[in-house]
Amino acid sequence: MILREFRDAGISAFRDFLAQCREEPGTPYPHYLLEDESLTSAISPAIEVAFTRLTTKADAAHYLSSLLGPLSDRSVAANAGLWTWLTLYFFDDVCPPKDGKRKVKNDYYYIFEPRNPRHFYRHLLFISWHILKVAPEHNRLLLSSRISVLDKVTSEVLKRFYLTRIPCMFEVLDRLYWDDSRRRPRSGIVTQQKVTPGDLLHRLPIRIRQLEKTYDLFSLNADQMIELLGDEFQRERQGATAN
Repeated sequence: MILREFRDAGISAFRDFLAQCREEPGTPYPHYLLEDESLTSAISPAIEVAFTRLTTKADAAHYLSSLLGPLSDRSVAANAGLWTWLTLYFFDDVCPPKDGKRKVKNDYYYIFEPRNPRHFYRHLLFISWHILKVAPEHNRLLLSSRISVLDKVTSEVLKRFYLTRIPCMFEVLDRLYWDDSRRRPRSGIVTQQKVTPGDLLHRLPIRIRQLEKTYDLFSLNADQMIELLGDEFQRERQGATAN
């Protein structure tokens, strides 16, 4: 199939499908919307999109980065119709059926809202592509989870733009919070109910805000940043090694 983007009417039709699916979880997949000339436009230059299974965010990130390579990153990042069309194309991965029924989440997980600072990072396909762009290395903390969910670690990092702009931050996050033995983020780092020394949810954002008042964080490497974060983060790192 040739890659396309939804017009406004196509996005509305997809939104109607999502609403119907919430009422009737067994609603058939509306594949016909993908090539409806009144609802979609072909992307230029022409790009052929082939069906492939996207299980993890890493699968999606690498496939979409290759697929969308002929297009400028700026145009891709602002294209609500493209990302919403891609979501429908890969809907069985993004919202997998179980026993023929789907559990559809809020619209913003499927319909891309590039101008909404509270929603753009929640789009399940876009965020995978975006992570690989901003963190071509040291991204496993954010790309290891299933494509069909927005995990708490990814959400907490991506919603804080000031964190993602610091060049060494993704290496710091990887070294502090990745569990090598279990090949996944360490447990307890985004617990809402309890503030843990050196955790990702509470302590890291506070400490970064403190440090930026005194240091040029953009000039630091990961070793320097971890040292400045202080003893509680050294213990976090040592605990990860011990585990």
